[in-house]
Amino acid sequence: MKRTVIVGALIFIGAFLFYNVAYPSLTLRYRLTLEAEVVGQPKIGSGVIEVTYSKQPEFASGRDRVSSHRGQAVVLDLGERGTLFALLTAGSDSRSIPESIVLRAFDFPGGAFPGPTVEAGFSQTRKLSGKRELPLTSLPLLVRFRDINDPMTVEEVDPNDIASSFGAGTKLVRASIEVVPGGIWPLNSFGITGVPITGHIGAKLNWLAKFYDRRLDGQRFGTASSLLPLANSLSSGAFSAGI
Repeated sequence: MKRTVIVGALIFIGAFLFYNVAYPSLTLRYRLTLEAEVVGQPKIGSGVIEVTYSKQPEFASGRDRVSSHRGQAVVLDLGERGTLFALLTAGSDSRSIPESIVLRAFDFPGGAFPGPTVEAGFSQTRKLSGKRELPLTSLPLLVRFRDINDPMTVEEVDPNDIASSFGAGTKLVRASIEVVPGGIWPLNSFGITGVPITGHIGAKLNWLAKFYDRRLDGQRFGTASSLLPLANSLSSGAFSAGI
């Protein structure tokens, strides 16, 4: 019995190692920072997000690569004016999702994963370092809540005119992305190595955990007839994923 268990464990380890050699992945972490002014006073908010690009067998979906992300929306506290959130979903630029926005910032054509092959893309992406400014039009979806305690009061915010949402004298002046040390797996999953993924949004949105399986308007599914289309399009995954 003991020998059978050992043999089974060795087979499992061997299969695991073979799969990871045949279908490797690349993980990187970046810090998205938003800088604003409220009547001349600077306000800064930032968050560290992790993205992973993985090669996969093409028979699974016809695609040789998949991507995923972990992290939370960036929170920019504007004091008495309210709070701005940069979500984990695209704004007007379709390449502003977490897996693409870092590629956009570092000038990969179209913000797309580079290279003719997954391995070539890994080689190029692995070299990313430093900090780049990001056009405000390439930011993810920005929102605020008229009432921070009521998810149904969510409103979209124009990155070029946040004054219309937060009042005169308020403006978003700069956005940047910086690649940060990702650490060593699996230690980085426990915050032992690398720059930790930001995870404090629950302190601002204490109702968020209730919406993992429903939209912010309380509906289970999105519907074109919703009276609150933005709230109906968002759930907790737009604010927090994988942590």
